[in-house]
Amino acid sequence: MKRRTFASLAALAAIAVSILGTGPVVAQEKPQVIRLASFGNAAGKPYGTGAIGVVRAQELLEKEFAADGITIDWQFPRGTGPAINEAIANGQLDFAYYGGLPNIVGRGAGLKTKVVASYGVSPSYVVARPDSGIKSLADLKGKKVSTSRGTINELSLFRILQQVELTPQDIQFFDLQTADQISSITSGDIDAVIGGGSSVLQLVDQGIAEVIYTTKGSPAPGSNFGSFIVTDAVAEAYPEITQRVVNTFIEASYFASDEKNREALFDIWALTGAPRATFEKDYADDVLKDRQSPLLDDFYRANVTAGIDFAVEQKLIRKAFDVNEWVDDSYLKAALKELGYENAWTPRDKDGKAVQF
Repeated sequence: MKRRTFASLAALAAIAVSILGTGPVVAQEKPQVIRLASFGNAAGKPYGTGAIGVVRAQELLEKEFAADGITIDWQFPRGTGPAINEAIANGQLDFAYYGGLPNIVGRGAGLKTKVVASYGVSPSYVVARPDSGIKSLADLKGKKVSTSRGTINELSLFRILQQVELTPQDIQFFDLQTADQISSITSGDIDAVIGGGSSVLQLVDQGIAEVIYTTKGSPAPGSNFGSFIVTDAVAEAYPEITQRVVNTFIEASYFASDEKNREALFDIWALTGAPRATFEKDYADDVLKDRQSPLLDDFYRANVTAGIDFAVEQKLIRKAFDVNEWVDDSYLKAALKELGYENAWTPRDKDGKAVQF
């Protein structure tokens, strides 16, 4: 996969403008279909993880809009974040739940979207072959390291390398999708992989790799974060529908934050095709509500700001943009108030520490 350049994304954004128009959107009573996407997975199953996995598996949106005659179209592209950006640019999506870096690159390239909720923060893992000689982050220098360009894991890799004063130029970088990462580290063609829980922990369970670093249990730089977004066109044309979708997402976030649902969550997420045991390992000793918070708090905004700086530095976007102009927390606030969840999650400051009231 080649890096998504600014030029190519700008062209995609131009397509979106030509499809959706730049003038006022004429509101209609309701759409015929609501189209959503989330990141894919190596097994290629049409299910997701996190709160969106709950929405999908429990058919919450299908139930919410059944009486309206609105159908729900789910998309889980194998190309993850960059593929979701392309679908948005082509006018093929209304909502999307995906990683922070592709969110940012899409917006920076001109895609007309609003952030309506966070998908929380989850740990990143760096795993290496036992015979690679890699025992610490410093040992990554000169080694063959892989993740997927344009995804949140690329940003995580950069921020993790910074902790030991390394840059992407200090490693041999291989741009591979998840399935190819697994086969390549298994065959010995690469030395290490960085990624989220289920995609890399199965390598550990199989004895193919060992964890040499993780952000688990801390708000350390390099953790995985992302957003739930809506296109401007849909938000403008269907504000009530948008609010109902956000409400449904927040209900799922609440379900995913309740410890009594822990085992049920692992069953739901295993529908993706990833081993259930990897979710158990990934979430061991973690508090669900700390990882499934939809809040657009200072920690979320600090992560996005760091992502924007990275995207500018790597020339993924031409210039920075204002996080606060992109984030629209009105839907989230309305949902929390309507559902009675205003105190369900604890906001965090820019450093990831709980805000004390």
